[in-house]
Parts: sequence; C-alpha cells; structure tokens
Amino acid sequence: MKLKLTPTQNLCVGFLESGFKLVQMGEQYYFVKGERRQKVLPKTLDALVNRGALSYTDQGDYILSAEFVAHRKRMRETNEVVPVRH
Repeated sequence: MKLKLTPTQNLCVGFLESGFKLVQMGEQYYFVKGERRQKVLPKTLDALVNRGALSYTDQGDYILSAEFVAHRKRMRETNEVVPVRH
C-alpha cells in the first residue's frame, strides 16, 4: 500500500471518514450526505484503489480498506503522543 496521497485523494478519504456515501449516478460518482453532493472523478477513485486506500464490497461499492483505516488510526495515535515544543 502506498501511503502518500495527493491533496485530492486525501480530501476524498476525508469525505468518506466524515460520513459521506459514494454513489454513482449514470457515469459520474458523487460523495453524498444529506442535501450535500460533491463530484469525484473516476480516475481519482481508481488511484485510491491502486494505493490501497479504497476497496470494493461484494455489492460493488467503494469503501475505505481495513488496512488503510488501521493505518490512519495508527497515525492519529502517533500524532497524539508527540509533545509540542514551543
């Protein structure tokens, strides 16, 4: 898994982490939460799959991969332990 994400890829992960659902309408994909909708390019989704951040469910949906979720959790725990020096 390639852990370095582009800003756009990181934004997409943030949408999924904050409760947005990824839905396909015709040929286009959107992050949807309530009335809010944000377009996402299929090539961005493909890049996230190739980097190991997203995986497919048996129903063909995109979700954050278990490996990526574990990585993000480890990164958050590491950041909380590091003391801030002024």
